[in-house]
Amino acid sequence: MRHKVKVRMPIKKRGFLGIKKTVMETHTVEVDDKTYKKLQRDHKSQPYTIEEMMLYDDIFFDD
Repeated sequence: MRHKVKVRMPIKKRGFLGIKKTVMETHTVEVDDKTYKKLQRDHKSQPYTIEEMMLYDDIFFDD
């Protein structure tokens, strides 16, 4: 079975005065079951970001 997954890929673009810069663009790709399950496992095991930690501190009043 095929799954559609949105991924962010670095793309080099020309900016002002022809200076190249790297920007992140979102693309939709199709992956198979094995790769999809691996992506799901990796996503669950990612650490919290700073913003998420601050949000949880505000919610649960941890000082």
